[in-house]
Amino acid sequence: MDEIPEQPSEDDDILAVVLAAGMGTRMRSELHKSLHRVAGDPILFHVLDAASNAGIAHILLVVGHKADQVRQAAGTGVGYVLQEPQLGTGHALLQAVASLSLIPRRLVVLSADTPLLTADTLREMIEASSGAAIVLLSAHLPDPTGYGRIVRKQDGAVAAIVEEADADAGTRAMKEINSGIYCFDGPWLAANLGGLKKSPTGEYYLTDLVAMAVLQGEVVRAVPAGDPAEVLGVNDRVQLAEADRALRARLCASWMGRGVTIVDPAATYLGKDVVIGPDSVIYPGCHLRGRTVIGEGCEIGPNSIIEDTTLGDRCVVVSSMLEKSKVADQVSIGPFSHLRPGAVIGPSVRLGNFAEVKNSTLGEGVQMHHFSYIGDAELGARTNVGAGTVTCNFDGKRKHRTIVGKDVFLGSDTMLRAPVELGDGAATGAGAVVTKNVPAGMLAVGMPARLRRARAVSKEGGDAEVEKADSSGGERFGG
Repeated sequence: MDEIPEQPSEDDDILAVVLAAGMGTRMRSELHKSLHRVAGDPILFHVLDAASNAGIAHILLVVGHKADQVRQAAGTGVGYVLQEPQLGTGHALLQAVASLSLIPRRLVVLSADTPLLTADTLREMIEASSGAAIVLLSAHLPDPTGYGRIVRKQDGAVAAIVEEADADAGTRAMKEINSGIYCFDGPWLAANLGGLKKSPTGEYYLTDLVAMAVLQGEVVRAVPAGDPAEVLGVNDRVQLAEADRALRARLCASWMGRGVTIVDPAATYLGKDVVIGPDSVIYPGCHLRGRTVIGEGCEIGPNSIIEDTTLGDRCVVVSSMLEKSKVADQVSIGPFSHLRPGAVIGPSVRLGNFAEVKNSTLGEGVQMHHFSYIGDAELGARTNVGAGTVTCNFDGKRKHRTIVGKDVFLGSDTMLRAPVELGDGAATGAGAVVTKNVPAGMLAVGMPARLRRARAVSKEGGDAEVEKADSSGGERFGG
């Protein structure tokens, strides 16, 4: 049994216990149920975020089945208690409470399979807990089949929870159900949890605490969830897909409310940590994942995948994939381009069809329109990358850098065998294989490339004497 780090003090009076020990057999998976992904993140992460955003600083996970998977995913920010064997929700909470050196004034119990639960709902439960032994989260469902029904007193307090198997026709007709999410008075819970009786199935259930509190004359309140979807658990792949759709719809609606156009929310996939600036447009088929930030006035998609990447304002990304990269303002990417991890793209860069950049920096105004690969390189401002240009950065054992200055012209099918440097205003002819450094203003042609003459560069950054060089026997530049 592991101790919870930084256990609650007398001044920090609330603890969340997340129940994550179950088998999850209906998922039919080698992965723990709570680690299947909804809106790009494990189900468990959504639950932990809801608790943290509700102001709960201390969280304890009760683990059992596939405990190592849960520990590895959740990391060190929470405490752990092992439930072995798994004998129901009451038994799980008993293990958690037994691990505490100090009983908090309030203890919130959450399930690790409810990704739609919100921090606002948890805060409402906590606010309603004053003077109550138990506050439970309820929901009004059109079809409550399978859930325990909540029976209320005339004053609105909870009189009982009746399981469906024990309910008469009148009780079955009730629509308000128990979600299994609770906020307990800590001292009351500690004094009564040991009194739970084993059910005929050999398990201990938290719902029995409600009956105990009512018999003692304690106050039991039920707080209805504003959105009934918040209480829905994920127990199989169908429910996983339903939860994903519901959470994506919620995220899309939130961003549309802040000035983002999402053309088809049902065909847009947003992660919970994605940030999108106003007046940006997200077209169908886009996947925005991780800690991606999209600036203002951007156009993304259709069919783009952007993960852990920052884009500046007024960027356009069409049918491309961007991973762990940084993109400045007014950049155009795609279609069918790929920014791999470590790409840093300067302002006003143009990356066209099938352009790939990895671990490289492209300066302001670089043009790389089609069929090129730039890896482990630095390209200076206004450099033109001709079609088919490749930085040959890997020698079979190690990666090497390529340094290209400002206003450089790389002809079509140029091969830059790293490590190599090209000075400002240098140029290569079509098909050049550059194996040695090219000084500023010089032209390199052939295979292997040879230096021919100084390259004239106009004040606008273009070639001033390209035609003259061609007519005098020099190699024609690529496009």
